[in-house]
Amino acid sequence: MKRSVATANLTKDYIESKISQESIMSKYLNIPVEVIIDCIEHNHLITSIFRDDDINKSMGFAYNSKGKLKVRDFGGVGMFMDIYDTVAYVLGLAFERKIETNNKQDFYFVLKHIAYTFSDVIDGKTTDPNLQPLIANAIAKGKTRKAIIDIVTRSWNKYDKDIWGHWGIDLSYLNTHFVVPVDQYYINRTVDTDPKYYYKAKDPCYAYMLGTNRQGIRLIKLYFPRRNRRTELKFITNCNVLEGLPNLELDNYDYILITKSSKDRLSIGNHLMLHPLYGGANKLNIGIINLPSENYRLRQIEYDWLVKKLADDGMILSLLDFDRTGRDGAKYLEEEYNIPYLFITRGEFGLPNFQCKDFADLHDKFKKEQINRFIEDTKKYVEIRFKTKKDTNAYDGFKLSSDLLPFY
Repeated sequence: MKRSVATANLTKDYIESKISQESIMSKYLNIPVEVIIDCIEHNHLITSIFRDDDINKSMGFAYNSKGKLKVRDFGGVGMFMDIYDTVAYVLGLAFERKIETNNKQDFYFVLKHIAYTFSDVIDGKTTDPNLQPLIANAIAKGKTRKAIIDIVTRSWNKYDKDIWGHWGIDLSYLNTHFVVPVDQYYINRTVDTDPKYYYKAKDPCYAYMLGTNRQGIRLIKLYFPRRNRRTELKFITNCNVLEGLPNLELDNYDYILITKSSKDRLSIGNHLMLHPLYGGANKLNIGIINLPSENYRLRQIEYDWLVKKLADDGMILSLLDFDRTGRDGAKYLEEEYNIPYLFITRGEFGLPNFQCKDFADLHDKFKKEQINRFIEDTKKYVEIRFKTKKDTNAYDGFKLSSDLLPFY
């Protein structure tokens, strides 16, 4: 890269006085600037350019309170970067070395590269035609590289017991459902040897171990239950897959329930394990999985695989949140795959108000015996409404105590 007079004393202020943050993001992410502006103005999400498995839209742009433009990949390994972090990331892929903005020499390299890329604006010179292919190739290279998450586990403690017990989940259940407490984690440790996290009781981290891909890379989702999703990353992951499949071991399930989070999956599963409906020769076999994100759309190949896990008269049901996103997701599952939906309601549209948005929250308001009644009533409702195809009036005035009712 040639040095010019204009780049001799580069600063962030100088760069941003000449070039908009949207233009820099656009150039280094190979995204039209109009798309970025639309995301900022309308809070839209687009398909992530960082991953090749983002079949949904999980990447967005927004300005923070300090006027910095940030790009965030909600479904990835913690991508939450300003323009300089973004340029450093792309250049690191292009030149296959670690480039960090908190390193003075690296940061100046980033500033010089931006000035060089926008030389037509900075000093009126013709831009290098090789720059855009370099950036495009770097992004393509990054898409094919699934991030490797390495974790150092620790022992369970009383704080963990309290957190999970709050949702009716025992530590012994977590041990058999591929959830481990994290002491440290690394991302792409071969090129970045610094831990990204150390355990703190006020900010615990748990790893959902979701299997391995064909290349042998472990698929992991890190969960930080104490974090505020509006200001911090609550989930960090290197995959976008259905969760809970390693525990879906049978091929004769009476019901497979699709819920919206691992927390709900584990809460429901732990509760059912102690409930007379679950398991055994004359009891129901119930499998529970969850979507990786609220906007995820089940694929045909995934649906076909789930159907093969059912008994001859088995049924797939969904239990998503009763908000706009959850209702849209449930409607998609019903229209696309004829999957009936159930909801926990909070008084919307004149429906019962149980002051809980999901199954895990039921443990805040109700005793186990009451939750058992909700489950039993829901089972009756499902059998009459969906399995026998009878009208719900067959209850002859009997009012279900459960709030887990379809919304029509």
